[in-house]
Amino acid sequence: MKKKFSKLLLLVMTALLLTLTGCGGEGTRTEAKANGKSEQTIAKVEPIKVGAVYSLTGANSPLGVPEKQAVELLLKEINEHGGVNGRPLDIIFEDDKSDNTEAVKAIKKLVTSDKVVAVLGSSGSGPSLGMAEYAASQSVPLISMAAANQITDPVRKGIFKTPHTDIHGTKRIYKFLQEKNIKKVAVLYDSNPYGSGWDVQLKNFAPEYGIALVAEEKYGTKDPSMSSQLTKIKSTNADAIIVAGTNPGPAIIAKEAKQMGIKIPIINSHGSANNNFIKLAGDAANGVLMVTGKMLIPDQIEANDPQANIIKKFAEEYKATYNGLIDGFSASAYDGLNILVEGLKQAKGDPAKLSEVLENLQYVGVTGEYNFSPQDHNGLHEDSMIIVEVKDGKFEVVK
Repeated sequence: MKKKFSKLLLLVMTALLLTLTGCGGEGTRTEAKANGKSEQTIAKVEPIKVGAVYSLTGANSPLGVPEKQAVELLLKEINEHGGVNGRPLDIIFEDDKSDNTEAVKAIKKLVTSDKVVAVLGSSGSGPSLGMAEYAASQSVPLISMAAANQITDPVRKGIFKTPHTDIHGTKRIYKFLQEKNIKKVAVLYDSNPYGSGWDVQLKNFAPEYGIALVAEEKYGTKDPSMSSQLTKIKSTNADAIIVAGTNPGPAIIAKEAKQMGIKIPIINSHGSANNNFIKLAGDAANGVLMVTGKMLIPDQIEANDPQANIIKKFAEEYKATYNGLIDGFSASAYDGLNILVEGLKQAKGDPAKLSEVLENLQYVGVTGEYNFSPQDHNGLHEDSMIIVEVKDGKFEVVK
């Protein structure tokens, strides 16, 4: 009798368990339908994979770190709003260690192993030039954050860049010097591809603007002192010094120029236009002029400026997330990802159409107003650059 009762109890419990399980499954499906989700939507959607190579260590890390931060900030926002064309965006970051060879190695890995549809980077002109050559050979779109004009000149299919070029910066500085009636200029530039590119353009455009280059001196990226070059410049009749390089070089130059009693204006290229320059140069930063985009002075932009809204939005979000201020490097990376996303949307996710879409894209960014064309893969103009001066440790527009 006990055995029969046990079997009966077991059958009842089993039936009850199956009923509960069935109800639970139906409840899950009902909830999914109530939320407007189908079983296909619940299933994992294949992400769009993009590569990003930045200089997170080494000499160019002051450029690469804020670039990565800007991209991570924007990536979070993009995915929180549904991704791109209904697919999440997955960015695979690589560190080129501020080295040209490492940059090429990184992009090869992203293209061949990770199968990315496009690549962002790199931070420096040297690494970007190597990456651009490989990307062009593989027909993979690349958007660089480096400034050298030769990245996009001559134009190559699929190769783009977001910062102003050395040509833009040169023309804007020379226009400023014309306004101030300064005609005799000394040039002190980093011997790397960024600084050398500036030297080429400064020489090319000097006659057009009535500028005489009375001295041309160069220094190494890792040089601890530029006093010998400054001594030579001090002995000339230069009325201003143009410094073309990325930090810490320009900050060292500012400090040594002050120590040597050099009183003529110092005008830095946009490669050092960030708050890191002020931190490194200290009191010697005061009085130094720079050519830059408008992102350095978000609170001084006129409300009717087309860039005002996006600059202020980015500045507020970046400060809230990282407790820092935006600069040209974070801005160029932010613009680069926004441009790529807009291109992916217009290409409807088809990588084969991406390059063609990008070279006809118009976009108002933090760096400037982009008008890409088949003949111009940078899309910017020198008139979107401004001259700022460091006053009491802050940037102010020179009008």
